[in-house]
Amino acid sequence: MTSLQPTLKDERIQVLDVLRGIAIFGILFVNLAHFSYPDVYLSVLGKDNFFTEKWSDLDFGVRMILDLLIQTKFILLFSFLFRFGMVVMMERSLSKGQRFVPLYIRRLLALLILGTIHAFLVWDGDILTQYALLGFILLLFRKAKTKTLVIWAAALYLMFSIPFLLSSFSPSDGQEWKQETIQQIEQEAKQTLQVYSSGSFKEIAEQRIHDRMAYMSMNGMLTYNPLVFFLASIPYFSMFLLGAAAAKAGLLHQPEKHRQALKRVWLAGLIIGVGSHVLYGLFEKEVFMLIGAPFLMFFYVTTIVYLYHKTRFAKPLQYFSAVGRTAFTNYLMQSVIGTWIFYHFGLGLYGKVYPAVGILVTIAICALQMIVSHLWLRTFRMGPFEWLWRSATYLKWQPIFKESK
Repeated sequence: MTSLQPTLKDERIQVLDVLRGIAIFGILFVNLAHFSYPDVYLSVLGKDNFFTEKWSDLDFGVRMILDLLIQTKFILLFSFLFRFGMVVMMERSLSKGQRFVPLYIRRLLALLILGTIHAFLVWDGDILTQYALLGFILLLFRKAKTKTLVIWAAALYLMFSIPFLLSSFSPSDGQEWKQETIQQIEQEAKQTLQVYSSGSFKEIAEQRIHDRMAYMSMNGMLTYNPLVFFLASIPYFSMFLLGAAAAKAGLLHQPEKHRQALKRVWLAGLIIGVGSHVLYGLFEKEVFMLIGAPFLMFFYVTTIVYLYHKTRFAKPLQYFSAVGRTAFTNYLMQSVIGTWIFYHFGLGLYGKVYPAVGILVTIAICALQMIVSHLWLRTFRMGPFEWLWRSATYLKWQPIFKESK
């Protein structure tokens, strides 16, 4: 029987849409904490702080499950797919005789502009600007071979992990630094709680800018320090490189040709990924999650790819496809919905929703987005922000309506 598996030059690789849709929902399960309370500041204070003292055992249990199964894994998956898409785009451009580099630079600039608007006017936790800036570095690797990409990815991720490994088992474990800054961080968290839960629209906007600038200062974007920025972004960049390697090797769009390789990745993900997270659950050392996260992510990926190519599982997984095809729009709309639910200019629930209830809110938003995505794609070729992004890339308004049959 002739294989009908897609190639890079086909219009869509369906399993990528499924993975992208699952990644978008996984990101929301993590981001809801940032939407609903000042989790970034609280994470510096540690597990026990003035906010978490109100949590129930169920809240702590849900938080632990999210940390073990979802935290970091799905933003790494989204990063992996981002770079995978670049290779797909390059192959299609070359097959059409188009110049790829100018095209991709316009794509990155458009993403940078949209991400900046998102970060300062909607939600400070934006990742798009970081992706756009890293995308320019990715251009240096566009002609690299699969093996080269894997070596670079592994070396960079290992380099990033070593300081965490050393600090995790040092005698002080960073507590001295925390004692010097704990009052300032606690005050930042309390101010954020007060402003987002009861502040005016102007005060919320000012707080959003303040929080965004603090984040940009930490990762080197604000100080225009490219070395600090790159070092802080290594986990994402490593996944970009692995995404490119997977695309060039054809691992996901032609899995029947790479069964042994996928089995090895699945087994490594199971043993190292699950093992590391068991150690994290026992010892609560962040380095175990850092090491295990990409392995567990690839365990998820290979499992989903395997199930997708089994008839009985393909149909239910297809429900995520529409979400993946409109991933950019869904990511931005999660910010709009999240800020409306939690900030004072909306329902004003900021600081009032703890993890146990928060996971129910997340599921409700995911269900809504799945329904809307399917309804939207009945009439349109792509999401509205995908259309805007694509039009800016090609400097020409792209067709958005489906052709009538």
